[in-house]
Amino acid sequence: MAVTISDVAKEANVAASTISKYMNGGSVRKRNKEAIEKAIHKLGYHPNTAARGLRSSRTYTIGLVTDTLENQYFAKITGQIERCLKERGYTVFFCCHRNSPEKAQKAVETLVGKQVDGILLISIAGGEACIHIAREAKIPIVSLDREVRGEAVDYVMSNSASGVYEAVEYLIQKGHERIGILTGRSLTNAGLFVAEERFRGYIRAMEDYNLPIDRELVSEGDFSFESGYRCMMELWNRKARPTAVFVCNYNMCLGAITAIHNLKIKIPEELSFATFDDLEFSVMTQPGLTAVRQKVEEISKCAVELILKRINGDYSDYPRKLKIKTVFKERESVKDVTKGEFNDERYKTTMV
Repeated sequence: MAVTISDVAKEANVAASTISKYMNGGSVRKRNKEAIEKAIHKLGYHPNTAARGLRSSRTYTIGLVTDTLENQYFAKITGQIERCLKERGYTVFFCCHRNSPEKAQKAVETLVGKQVDGILLISIAGGEACIHIAREAKIPIVSLDREVRGEAVDYVMSNSASGVYEAVEYLIQKGHERIGILTGRSLTNAGLFVAEERFRGYIRAMEDYNLPIDRELVSEGDFSFESGYRCMMELWNRKARPTAVFVCNYNMCLGAITAIHNLKIKIPEELSFATFDDLEFSVMTQPGLTAVRQKVEEISKCAVELILKRINGDYSDYPRKLKIKTVFKERESVKDVTKGEFNDERYKTTMV
């Protein structure tokens, strides 16, 4: 026999109306929400979306447009979102744009044609056009991982600038002054918002500790494995070497670590290393990597609750701009050089 809302309500020890409110994205006490989610998992409850759809004009589908599921961070966040929405009785349509604004717009147009109830955009370049398409169709839309400049739109993202600041400050407190950074397109006209945010955190930390910004220690890529490898190679072969490096995303981190391995650089003896995105690789490698962790589960839940709130017609707090605090994880990849072990001529700063 199929599990019903009444069964879930009994297991969670709440009223059936509270279950219904939760399913539709309404505000529910934290204690009740946790009890409901536990009951849903235990009983294996699956809402009857067909029956619900007959009672309303909804399709109980959500469109999710992301860069690529090959990126581990995007894969994790989309997996969490799908799980959260499934608990609420929604089916997710996935579309990948592969960093192409045109493909992203096409994906949104396709989702509008499928009459989805809402759309989630993850790290969309040129998101303005996507937002306009959804608005014309009167479909709620929430942006993740990126603020869309010049648009009043809900977004949920990590506080990247603060996370990078904390990591760079940690490196400084360990005695490092020549801190290199491998960043995304933050320095050009084609800059990405997230890359700019993370680079801003680096700049602010260096300035707050009265350390010079040496452009020889800044290497710009595009958040890909290949650019991480190239940037690390370039940084190590420049006239002024860093004593520590901070990498601004996971894929670039993989590329940088590969370059470090090929160059036979010892971490942390010859180079201290820290990265943004604390995923499996950070704890699997030796030594473990000091990293900034994004709260994937919290970001996902906030985005789901926000899109369901808009679907239910509640715009009382629109536009909502949520920046989720990151978590700093200290491991063994950073050396304390407060005693001044680095005296090699190659480490002397050259200002440009």
